[in-house]
Amino acid sequence: MNQIQNKRNVDRQDESNGSPKSGNFEHVQSTSASTVKSKSLQKQKKSWFIIKVLIALFAWAILFISTSSKYTTRADTSLPFFDEYSAQEDQIPRLEEETMLSATVAGLEKGNIYFYMYDHPNITMAGNVWDIRPRYRNFRTLDGANEEQMLEALAESPLRTFNMSKADLFIPPIPMAKILCSSGGNFNLPMQTLSEQETFKKHKGNKHVLISTTFSLYRQNYRSFTGMKPWYDRMYNMTVVQSWDPVSYHNALLHHKTLEWGDYQSNGVVDPSLSRRSVSVGLGANNNSLKLCLASVDKFHNSSNFVFYQSQTGPSVNNSTIYRHAPMTIVQDNGSFPKSSIGWGLVPEAWHSEFTSSKFCLNIRGDSSHSHALWRSIRVGCIPVIVSNQLPVYAPMFKSTLNMSDYAVMLDEKDLLNDPRKALLKLDNMTEDEIRVKIKHLAFAQRVIFTDHPRSLFVPAFLKEAVLAPEVL
Repeated sequence: MNQIQNKRNVDRQDESNGSPKSGNFEHVQSTSASTVKSKSLQKQKKSWFIIKVLIALFAWAILFISTSSKYTTRADTSLPFFDEYSAQEDQIPRLEEETMLSATVAGLEKGNIYFYMYDHPNITMAGNVWDIRPRYRNFRTLDGANEEQMLEALAESPLRTFNMSKADLFIPPIPMAKILCSSGGNFNLPMQTLSEQETFKKHKGNKHVLISTTFSLYRQNYRSFTGMKPWYDRMYNMTVVQSWDPVSYHNALLHHKTLEWGDYQSNGVVDPSLSRRSVSVGLGANNNSLKLCLASVDKFHNSSNFVFYQSQTGPSVNNSTIYRHAPMTIVQDNGSFPKSSIGWGLVPEAWHSEFTSSKFCLNIRGDSSHSHALWRSIRVGCIPVIVSNQLPVYAPMFKSTLNMSDYAVMLDEKDLLNDPRKALLKLDNMTEDEIRVKIKHLAFAQRVIFTDHPRSLFVPAFLKEAVLAPEVL
């Protein structure tokens, strides 16, 4: 700009001195002098025009550089670049969010948290023959299988170190679900062996991460009914990975009086956490039970069903039955509701086909605030529609990395109950841009949650959760 201003000053000086110098051209006629002066003025005007063009180009270049640095991480790179500044302003929040997502991905891909995994046979229970009790087979194929998948991914991770001095965290791979579900299993041998390890005693259980997602473990109302009863107090300092987040739930109940817990209020009032820190990975299942369908905009638009929701006729506790049955009124719709798969269950083949071919999948609260439906929806690349007001606090999935509202639609329980058709039809009003953002975050959630994703970020995300796990207040 200083160069431009100097140029202007020079031009002004040239303009003030534009007439011929006296004495040198006295012999020139007045008509010739006028012609020379006219040509000089025209030349000066042309120069000034060029300068103004250069100024305009310079200003445009500054604007282009500043905006391009902000918007290089657009959710949809096929969209035309913004033509007006007002359009740029409208897009700034979304684009900043995309930049944050890119930074989160880069941080996880870098991976700088290392862990040591115990390999003592009394801790791993390697070679043990498990006789699974019939009433626990459901746990074994769902949460138990998910535990095994997580431990296998951790064991094979390059972030695992065999040098304890280099480890940030320590993971005892105790098969909690297998022990619970087995008729001959007990927790005494692995827990006693772990408690005697020098590293465990040095840290007094801190920095140790135990995976225990089975619903009946690490819960006060089941404390006296499992073999873990004598060990909860001795293992209190460990960070426990569960299907829900008892520490955050307990803290919210006691210290955030403005939160509305509704039908679940009584569950946590006398239910303090059995561990100092907790991590929630949600309710999971065996990866082999449902094929991973990578989320994409094309898959969304090619899906034939608008909404998928299949439930059971049986009742749920905590007043959840009315919510779980509410969408069934749409089955009797006069045909104006978009083609969907809503009903009282399907045979396995039809269930899988309809589920994987749906744009939106309903996840409605049940006996607890969370359900396996969320894991399944993310698994098949279907945008979850969460009808569980307490879920983000009760059982967030990898909350230090994922925000449910980024990849899912949060639908208030009362809105669904009052008018299911109206509440669900709002999904049809989502803009193409909103859908693309949801799909982008859903695809990221798949990388974080699933150990068998071709570009899985499970291990670094898991370790991040463990490091940032909240403590009991």
